[in-house]
Amino acid sequence: MKFWLRTICPLLLSLASTGTVAQAQSAPRTEASAGPQTNISGSESRPPSLSLSPAVVLARGTFGQSLSQTLTITNDTTNEFTFEMAAQDVVVKDGKRVFVPAGESQHSIAATGVFSQKNVVVKPFTSASVDVRFTLPAETDIRAVVALFRGTNRIASSSGAVGMTASLGALITFNLTPNVNVKPEPIQVIPATEAANLAVSEWMTNSGTEPILPEGVAAVLNSKGALVGKTTFAVQRLLPGERLEFKAEYPDQLEPGSYKVLCSFQFEGKTLTTDGSFTVR
Repeated sequence: MKFWLRTICPLLLSLASTGTVAQAQSAPRTEASAGPQTNISGSESRPPSLSLSPAVVLARGTFGQSLSQTLTITNDTTNEFTFEMAAQDVVVKDGKRVFVPAGESQHSIAATGVFSQKNVVVKPFTSASVDVRFTLPAETDIRAVVALFRGTNRIASSSGAVGMTASLGALITFNLTPNVNVKPEPIQVIPATEAANLAVSEWMTNSGTEPILPEGVAAVLNSKGALVGKTTFAVQRLLPGERLEFKAEYPDQLEPGSYKVLCSFQFEGKTLTTDGSFTVR
């Protein structure tokens, strides 16, 4: 049996200069390669950057199954980069994510990671691919790992300061059971100012055992219950036990009066709706 997979588009690490890079998450390209490739057309016209494809993989399956994924790193700079491959478990403590080295957590998924190569060299304007395989333990509370390209060489900056390394990671999440649930907190409405739009905020905690990706809309109603307008919340991924604030800005000007806001989030075939009231003076 195989996992059902879905990949998410890239995050891009752009470099202000060819000599300075910082640690960042990865950014996918639409195509993957089986080995090093030379990037010929237009390499000089693009800003220097490193990218990793895919940045996020959403996997659905059951305990005991294995997942194989190809990760492609692209170097659009004039520098050569070297990386060591590593895996880390992503766990949640006190509502926040913590990255734990492979094997340090009970029933570690990262500890099962096997890479097709341990060290990778990516020359300027080329790409390279690495295959990784994870096997889920028969029992585990962990639902996410990071496959990490950990930079091992330092790139000197143009100013002569201490060199920096670049590390990029692809997040892989696993949905294994139907236990999906969210605990919302009261809605907060932040009034508009001369410098900022009215904002709707709602903290939510993933109280289930599976990762979710809530997609939300805030609808504004007037005192008569008529729809005045709506806006969308920024999409964020919630791991089990994680607590995050979801925010949406309402760009239009509201007349003075009483209003109600309805917040509706959809995830894993479920819909969560909450409401709150506010007054514009």
